[in-house]
This record gives sequence, structure tokens and C-alpha cells, in this order.
Amino acid sequence: MKNNTNIKKPSNQGKEMKTDYSKGIILGLIIIIIVLVGITAFLIYKGNHPKLSDGKQVVASIDGKDFTAEDLYEELRLQGGYSVLMSMIDSFIVEKEIEDTTDAKKYAEALIAQYELQYKDSNVSFEDVVISSGYESIDAFKKAIINNYLYTEVGEKYIKNSITDKELKDYYDDHVSDELGVKHILIAPDVGDDATSDEKKKAEEEALKKAKEIIKKIEAGEDFEKLAKENSDDTGSASNGGIINNVVKDKYITEFWDAANKLEIDQYTTEPVKSKFGYHIIYKVSHTPKKSFEDMKDSLYDKVVTAKTSDDSDLIDKTWIEIRKKYNLNIVDTNIQKIYDITIKNM
Repeated sequence: MKNNTNIKKPSNQGKEMKTDYSKGIILGLIIIIIVLVGITAFLIYKGNHPKLSDGKQVVASIDGKDFTAEDLYEELRLQGGYSVLMSMIDSFIVEKEIEDTTDAKKYAEALIAQYELQYKDSNVSFEDVVISSGYESIDAFKKAIINNYLYTEVGEKYIKNSITDKELKDYYDDHVSDELGVKHILIAPDVGDDATSDEKKKAEEEALKKAKEIIKKIEAGEDFEKLAKENSDDTGSASNGGIINNVVKDKYITEFWDAANKLEIDQYTTEPVKSKFGYHIIYKVSHTPKKSFEDMKDSLYDKVVTAKTSDDSDLIDKTWIEIRKKYNLNIVDTNIQKIYDITIKNM
């Protein structure tokens, strides 16, 4: 079961401490999970605790009442035992599925370093934020991050193993394209977010007019790269003379890609190409055909997994349902089984 490990960076207003809990697979149990972290830490603490044999051992007492391990179990079982149990089950499966956890540990260390940097100038310590979020320590938080990483890794491994050749070929046909090299000038309408429709229309007309004037200068023999440096509103390429390498279909807007792809090498668009960003003038420098499907097949699995999990945010959790079935999950406690059935029904 996936843990919630998201912690917000400090707010700029008063630097108040805030926490953010993302959607987990347990519906309505987020607060219980946080409480259980502290309870679980208590139970595993290497201090004084009753040696269990029949559940009658006293864990706490007050005048007139002894609280036994059995009492505690019943409350935990009803208030969040499902969450703890599924965590235990999934952690066991992860250990069976993943031998090398080096990447997960590096990821956790890098993420914690990033959080610590975000809180460096805050008036609260990162450790305090972690503890107030329900973790015993930064090490406990790190462990939760690692568990999340490995949970996702196992899910993705099973999704990858289920991908068919047809899915790979469909992805290849729909998403893998030739690679272009271009030079580019963007003329964006100079208009604010609160502009009226008339102001927007006027700004677009002026941008189109300017783009056409630049095309005339290109036709007259002026240097494209010089014109890009002087006029382009594409801040990512203007300083480099408008040069953009590795242009592929999936990463560029349709209007831009279609116009660039149709050009011959050393040819430019003689009419401005309109998109939501403004008006583009595109000069084609190179065109590299894509590799064959067979040559690219092995490299497509991860891309298809990414596409699948992007299309369905619950896919990892749904896959884990099948993974547990493979390991013959049998939940004896009927209350916990009921919660599990409702949880997977609502995915």
C-alpha cells in the first residue's frame, strides 16, 4: 500500500508550516494512517512492552481499568488495521520482487535534500515539519519515500510485462516521429491577460503584420539567425539565432510540427504559422528519419508504461490488486476484507 509522503515547501507568507497529503489508495483513511504511524512506532520501540502470548497482557492501566494487547488490537483493527496490514503485505511483496534498492535510496536522499534546502531559510526546521506530519523521524520519512518508490517500481514492472507487441506498434505509429532541426522566429501578440477582445484582436493583427514583414526581409536576403536574435519572442532559442534541434512530434504543438515537417531542407514558411503562442516563421535545417519499429521496440516499453500511467492515475494501484492475487492474498479478518473489497471497487 502506498504511503503519503508529500510535504510542502514553506509558504512565503509568514513562512507558516504546512503539510500536503496527496491522494492515496485508501479512501477516507488518510488521517487514520497518520495516527497509526505514531502508534506503530510505539509498538516497535525497543523499550518496555508486553510479551504477547494470549493477548491478555496489559499495555496500559488507570484506576479501575487495565488495557490489554487484545483491547489495543481490536481498536487498531477497526480504526485502521487495514492500512497497516496492507503496508505489511505490500512491503513483503516488494522485498520478493526488488533485489536492488539502490535507486530508491538515492531518490529518497535527493528528495529529502531538496526539502531540507526549501526549509533552510524557514523559521521552522524540516525535522519539525516531518514529525508534525506524522513521522517519528526523518529516517522514518525516508523509509516511506523508499517504500513509495519501490511500490511504483513493482507496479510498473508488472505493467511492462503485460504490454503486447500491438501496443508497442500502436505507440510507435502514433508517437514516434522523424527528428527535425529548425530555425525559428516567434512573434507573440503584445497583450495582457485582462485585455479586451478588441485589444487582443489589434495585438494579433500587429503580430501578424510584423511576422509578414520579417518574412519579406528573409526573402530579401537578410540573415535568419540575426533576425531571430533581434525579433523572436521565443526566449529559449532567440539568443541562439532561433536554432532548435531534436524537434519531434510529441514535444511540439501540432501547427508547428506539421508546418516544419512539410518543408524541404533549407526552405522556410512563406506565410506565418499561427498557434496559441502567436505567429511562427520556421526554417528547416535537417530531417532525420525515425528508426524502424524493430530497432526501437525494446526502448518503447518504458514509454508505453509512462503513457498508460498518465492516462490512468490509478493504474499502479489496480495492478497491485493483481499482484496480491498472484501471491494468493487471503484476508482472514472479515472486517478488513470488507474494507479491501470496497477500496478496490472504487478504483
